[in-house]
Amino acid sequence: MGQQAFQELVNNPPMPHEGNNSFEGRDWKDVKLNEVVDPGQVRWAEYDTSVEDATHRLIEGGSPNVVLVRKDSYSRVAASTFDFGDLNAYLLFAVGLARPGEGPVSSFNDLIKKAREGKTVNLGDIQHLGQKEELITLPASANLTQAVELLGSGIHRIIVVKEGTQDVEGVLTQVRLVRFFWEHGRHFETVYDLFHKTLKDLGVGPRIVHSVK
Repeated sequence: MGQQAFQELVNNPPMPHEGNNSFEGRDWKDVKLNEVVDPGQVRWAEYDTSVEDATHRLIEGGSPNVVLVRKDSYSRVAASTFDFGDLNAYLLFAVGLARPGEGPVSSFNDLIKKAREGKTVNLGDIQHLGQKEELITLPASANLTQAVELLGSGIHRIIVVKEGTQDVEGVLTQVRLVRFFWEHGRHFETVYDLFHKTLKDLGVGPRIVHSVK
């Protein structure tokens, strides 16, 4: 779990409740992704959307803390993403504290000039500034087992798409997955049993410290 995702969970811990009774008696491994994600949380922007407007959507939209970038306003296919990592990369670049490794120098200088003069900079202008995470998609009918394997490998988010298409139905993040288990874990015996164990019991976190510098 990344530092940003962990910090969000600490700052906004999910409130426990009875959960959805439709999960009663089921195996969490068989729960479909369309039962977990919320289509209403999908935020969109286009390549010609300004960084300023995209930032407003990112901040005001909240979870899952990402704006999906598409080619035009009629599309439901995510071509890229814009998140706080991209915003930070742009800000560091604009103030001269970072420099992208690829692309013609002249185009980067023009971008710096536009940013410092207060001119509009679009999302399409900054796509190659930061180290972007690969877009990972799974169909809405995929189960949580597949999602957990991906998120556990270090992937921060999964784009959930309509079966047989690339049309987005939702975004599953590490935090959203943790929230799901917290809210509905009591319906899954194997998960609920873990709630009563300590971190020591689970073997989470213990490491041998060889030296401190």
